[in-house]
Amino acid sequence: MKYLLLLFNEKTAIDLTPEEGQEYLSFRDAARARLDAVSGEALEPARTASVVRVRDGKAMVTDGPFIETKERLGGFFLLDCPDLETALEMAAKCPTSWTGSVEVRAIQEVG
Repeated sequence: MKYLLLLFNEKTAIDLTPEEGQEYLSFRDAARARLDAVSGEALEPARTASVVRVRDGKAMVTDGPFIETKERLGGFFLLDCPDLETALEMAAKCPTSWTGSVEVRAIQEVG
């Protein structure tokens, strides 16, 4: 089953030290060695985001950031794990879990 690990932290990828960046690469490599399918990406800072809402047939675009919080969605990993226990174990090994939080969500298979 596929699980999405959403990485919430105060730092963005551009704020990481070279050592911290290497920790993420090491996590990715370890996950790839253990699991069949792994992908992941860092996101640009929230200030670069836009939100689109359609109300009464009219599209409205709002520039970010959108919420007052210290932690921001900074990236994700998509893992193909045999079960939730494995996904949670992998989330605990992700560097974000050491200073921020990792939300684990199962991918719902549709159709």
